[in-house]
Amino acid sequence: MQLFLNSITITPRFKIKILFFLSIILLFSSCWNSSPYKGYSKTSTGLYYKLLTIGDGKNKPSAGDLLQLIITYRTSKDSIFYDTYSSNETGMVILPFGHSSFEGSFEEGLTKMNDGDSVSYIVSADSLFSRFFKTQLPYFLKPGSAVKMDVKLNRILSKEQYQVELAKYQQMVEDRDIEESRKLTIYLDTNQTQFYRINNGMYYLPIKQGTGECVKYGDKVKINYKGYFLNGKQFESTYERRQPLEFVFGEDGQVIKGFRTALTLMNEGAKTKFVIPSNLAFGGSGSEANIIPPYTTVIYEIELVNLTKHNN
Repeated sequence: MQLFLNSITITPRFKIKILFFLSIILLFSSCWNSSPYKGYSKTSTGLYYKLLTIGDGKNKPSAGDLLQLIITYRTSKDSIFYDTYSSNETGMVILPFGHSSFEGSFEEGLTKMNDGDSVSYIVSADSLFSRFFKTQLPYFLKPGSAVKMDVKLNRILSKEQYQVELAKYQQMVEDRDIEESRKLTIYLDTNQTQFYRINNGMYYLPIKQGTGECVKYGDKVKINYKGYFLNGKQFESTYERRQPLEFVFGEDGQVIKGFRTALTLMNEGAKTKFVIPSNLAFGGSGSEANIIPPYTTVIYEIELVNLTKHNN
């Protein structure tokens, strides 16, 4: 081994790379523990990590910085269920960097990355969705499971650089709005069934008739639903979770705007398919869990399982 090392020509740049690589190892090594994931090490807070590539940057993020990230989300079995290229053509998202949203969060690892580095993290799926995304666990992830996040810290942006990126994004938003309308028109024109149009831009197709009065504000509803993209790919299902959604109709923050419109057209036992444009669904930012990209029309098949009238 010593002969091999002596045979290498150590250039100043190569020496810097070695020292930089060792510095990353030392930053993590003080809290290493045994890991059940091959190739991953573990910090004392429960964050699993594996270095993928070392960038050329020399800056580390601190609280208040704006981080330009490229992220791929995978299940523990390496099935990709989302990446940031689904959000926009650049494949990058900007995260205002602050404190970690939960113990063992990938945000802890960001503090040890230089711009240009790529690291794979394994985090608790429950904590990621409830604490970071502030939403329910997707139906395809089981409670207690893990999520792999391949994260590249592309750039650390100044406020001025952020404004430049924002201007680019706003132009892209205009283009995406036009593209969404085009895709919706194609879907409606090529669909074999005839949807009925609602004045707010939604479309619906009755599947099963219900009985009684339609839903009104203050009524308690229990619904099952499936969510699809225009290409037919399912992204959400209460049937899969075996957990219908129950709430008092009219309360803020319970459902997207399109759901509120949909339920006013339904009575108990009814099942209807609704096509909901992004302005009545998840808008220009997409869903909080990043499952649904910005400016994406969605389809929901909703079944009103039970309706308890407010005056009962």
